[in-house]
This record gives sequence, structure tokens and C-alpha cells, in this order.
Amino acid sequence: MSAVWGQRRSLSPPQPLPARAEVVIVGGGITGVAVLGALRSRDVDAILLERDEVAAGASGRNAGFLLAGVAENYARAVARYGRSTAAEVWRFTLENHALVAALATGLDAGHHVRGSLTVALDAAESASLEEAATLLREDGLPGVITAADQPPGAMAALHNPADGEIDPVRLVGGLAAALAGRVHENRRVVAVDDGAEGAVVHLDRSSIEAAAVVLATNAWTAELLASVPITAVRAQMLATAPVPPCIPRPVYAEWGHRYWRQRDDGIVLVGGFRHRALGDEVGFDVTPTPVVQAHLDEQLATLAGGARVTHRWAGTMGFSPDGLALVGLVDGARHVHVCAGYTGHGMGFAVNAAAVLVRQILDSNPVPAWLDAQRFGSGLNLTTTTP
Repeated sequence: MSAVWGQRRSLSPPQPLPARAEVVIVGGGITGVAVLGALRSRDVDAILLERDEVAAGASGRNAGFLLAGVAENYARAVARYGRSTAAEVWRFTLENHALVAALATGLDAGHHVRGSLTVALDAAESASLEEAATLLREDGLPGVITAADQPPGAMAALHNPADGEIDPVRLVGGLAAALAGRVHENRRVVAVDDGAEGAVVHLDRSSIEAAAVVLATNAWTAELLASVPITAVRAQMLATAPVPPCIPRPVYAEWGHRYWRQRDDGIVLVGGFRHRALGDEVGFDVTPTPVVQAHLDEQLATLAGGARVTHRWAGTMGFSPDGLALVGLVDGARHVHVCAGYTGHGMGFAVNAAAVLVRQILDSNPVPAWLDAQRFGSGLNLTTTTP
């Protein structure tokens, strides 16, 4: 998506692939580069393997939102996870935003904090947002009902003042560029073996021994760890030619199923509507479909009628059973860790999740129960090859 997002920085040539590393990270999205950066800051001998190019997956195919919480509003999250866990999740993502902001310094990554709107399009969602605002206030978290800047069709809007925006390709590419020689692109991992003394990462024509392996593979995790309950789900978007300012801040609407924002250069991004074709939007195919793209066109018409669509694309997200990421040692494994399953909110969770994982690997710090990769008790079932 370099035609929509900024060109990433050129990476320094990697060192030759070693026969052994202390930690091998699989996946070159925001999670992988964040894990690598955290490990290298502590002088750990770690390398990253990416089968394509850095940010080629979901990390470079999203709308660049940096939001607090999950796709559901705070009231629905409280009902689903319990109040204390929901509050912890929100604070975790606020911490994540602060970490991203620090990493983005000097990267020309288009980071801004202008807040976002969560918009209700019917009476039930409006009442839910009112409840969310009350609960947020009581729990000392940002978010207030507002009448300002409501888009067409809105019945209510919750202003989330701490939320931000970023160019995800410039962010991930900039972080990778700073990790000179440690990032290996176009290196396809086909299998991972978990042994008594360590793990072995198998590539097409070679293998690497490691004390620990981190699968920062999000939707693609099941190709290597079939037992980890992460489902691949497609997300579709479009982008327009620049138009005059019409969208003051990022918007999430209809229970998080549709979203849009306008960049500083005037380009409008519209995404979502997966719920209008749920059965078709599961899997690894990243081809945009006429059904979902038609809904995106309709949404665009209400926001910026006459704007010319220049790009249409899709990305593959990793969804977990409970909508929360899986972080830590895989159930039944000794040396294989996972950091994935963000359920559409990887930019909002990944950097902090990476920090939690590194502290577990190096310091034996526990992972919060709601993030723990072993909470589903799936058991280890490493595949021997990818499809």
C-alpha cells in the first residue's frame, strides 16, 4: 500500500542468516519490529524473519487509527469482560499509545492526537454510548458525549480525546530501519519445532536454532501453530484523491463495523462493513469484493460526495475467540511464544503487548490473565509445514 501510505525507509542489508540466535522473531509487522527493538535495547541476540517485506501485511493495510480500548464501546466491553478487566484493557491501550508516540518521534510518521468519535446510528447504540460515557467517567477514563462534528446519520457521538492517527508504514518501516542488519525480508518460515533445550525455525533451505521463538504472525499464526485459536478475517478499505477538509477526526460507527478518517493531505480513507458479508470475509484472500466495496462507496458518498476513489484494498486480520490478543508462551510449549490475535486493533495494542512479552521472556514477569496466550488451554500442536 505504498501508493496510499508513505514510502518506508530503506533497510540496511541484513547480516547473513545465523545458524543460531537467542531469539528468532517471525513476522515483520508492528509487533515483530516492536519485539525486536525491545530485545535489542537489552542487548539480546535477536533477529526478525519476514516472508515478504516489512509492513506488507495488516500493519501496512489499516487506517492508521490509534484508539483506546477495543472495537466495542466501553459499556459493551464491561458487559463482556467485567468492569475491572475492561478498565485494564483501556489503560493498556492508552499506555500503548504513549509508547507508539515515543517510538514515532523523529520518524515523520504522521502521528497526531486529535481524538476520535464513536458514533451511534440507531437508538440502541445511542443508549449504549450514553452508558459508556458514564462508566468511563466513573472509572477515570477519557470519553464524553458530544454534539460537535457529528457525521450524517449520527444519533449520538462519544468523543475519545486521547485517540490518535499515524502512518503505519512509516512507523513500522522507520522502526525496522533503526534495527540495522537484524531484519531479514523475503525469508519464509515453513515450520517451527519446539524441543527440550530450544526451538528450531525451519526456512525453505535452512534452519536456525533458538532459545526462544516469537510468532508475531497475527492472522497467519495458524499456519505454524494450528492449535492457537486465531482466525484470519479480511478487512477492506478504499482511499480517495485529496478533497477539501470534511472529516475533523477519525470515526468509528455502527458498533465499530465501519470507520473513516481524512488525512492531512486531504485523502479520505473508508473501511469496514465486514458484517454485511460475514461468511465471505473469513480467510487469507486479500482481494476486495464488490459487495463490501459497494457499501464503502455508499459511506463515502455521505461523507465526501464526488470524491474520486483511487485505491481499493484488503488486509488480513487475526481474530481471537474473545476479541483480546494472545501474548506469551504457547500452551504446552517450552520455547515458542506468540504475540497476535488483535481482532482488528493491532495498532492499539501491539507495542505494549510486545513489551509485556519481552518482560515475560527475559524477566519471567507474568502476562495479565486477559492477555495470556494459555487462557484457552488449546495445547501445543505445531505444524510441520505451511499450506
